[in-house]
Amino acid sequence: MKKYMKYVTFLAVIALFGVFIFRKGSPLHDIRSVLQQARWEWLLLALVWQAMAYGAVTTLNKIILQHYGADVPWSKQYVIQLAMAFIEAAVPSATISGAVLRVRLLKPHGVSADVATVSTVIEMILIVASIIFLAIPVFVVVAIGGLQGKNILQQEILLLLSGVLSAGAMVVLWRTERFKRIVHRVSSRVSLFWDNQILPRWHHQLGEWSSQVILSRARYLSSEAITLIKIRPYAIGGSLLARSAFEALGLMMCFYALGQNIPLLTMLLIYTLTVAINSLGAVPGGVGLAEVSLAVLYAQFGISPETAVIVALAYRLTDYWLPRVAGGASWLWLERRYPKRVLHVSQVN
Repeated sequence: MKKYMKYVTFLAVIALFGVFIFRKGSPLHDIRSVLQQARWEWLLLALVWQAMAYGAVTTLNKIILQHYGADVPWSKQYVIQLAMAFIEAAVPSATISGAVLRVRLLKPHGVSADVATVSTVIEMILIVASIIFLAIPVFVVVAIGGLQGKNILQQEILLLLSGVLSAGAMVVLWRTERFKRIVHRVSSRVSLFWDNQILPRWHHQLGEWSSQVILSRARYLSSEAITLIKIRPYAIGGSLLARSAFEALGLMMCFYALGQNIPLLTMLLIYTLTVAINSLGAVPGGVGLAEVSLAVLYAQFGISPETAVIVALAYRLTDYWLPRVAGGASWLWLERRYPKRVLHVSQVN
């Protein structure tokens, strides 16, 4: 049954795409006219911003590895980031395969498997936290004032104030006893469900990963992330902010290519929603679903359906597919550059 799921998913995506297009009454000649009027040179700039976003993540990785006494050249880490993106898209086990590749590629630089794995997880924690911190003030401003009726300066001031207040509120809430009790109650219920439902069904795959082991690892990783932020707050905050800014600018270039000038606050709202939907592409069978979902999302902001479809495809091309092609080339280069130290798992062990 599983081997047919990808075909069923593909047909379902095509059906959703057809329903979306024809329900809106968008004939094919409208899409052709939009393509002819587009300014595709903006997509080159979108690729530049995306490359800089990978550079920001590379800088974040270098900071994390330096915390554990590892010194890997920035250029090598950049190529590893691209290769990991390719592996996570090409191999069904996704992030696990990317982490294994990272362990193998960092070993020649004296980075242990534990440090490589922990640094990967901490990077994910910091990136997710940065997206949440960006999304909260954006949604607060939208909820208070809406997308219309305020100029750019007013939107920026409201966004800054709501961001500061939201961050302060979360810090205060994090330290309260009531919040700790809520976290304890939720973790207890999740642990009970894991030990009684998940672990018995997949005992051979999960082994000794009980809820207590997972919780202890989670506490360790979260404490390590907080320690890193305390030690180098400006470097880490700057890297995370740069990553989000570069990715948002890349998305903005895709809209500009189709002649769409989106206000700042609206663009930030679209970006935060795009990040959530874009993760569907990393789910097995999710390729194609993300494109359709993004097209439907963009059409909700006053953009014609045919333009929304092309913007979604352009964004996925510059943000997802072309970086993965570059990642495949990087992976092949790494295999040739380090044939004995990278390819043979026995040497890693």
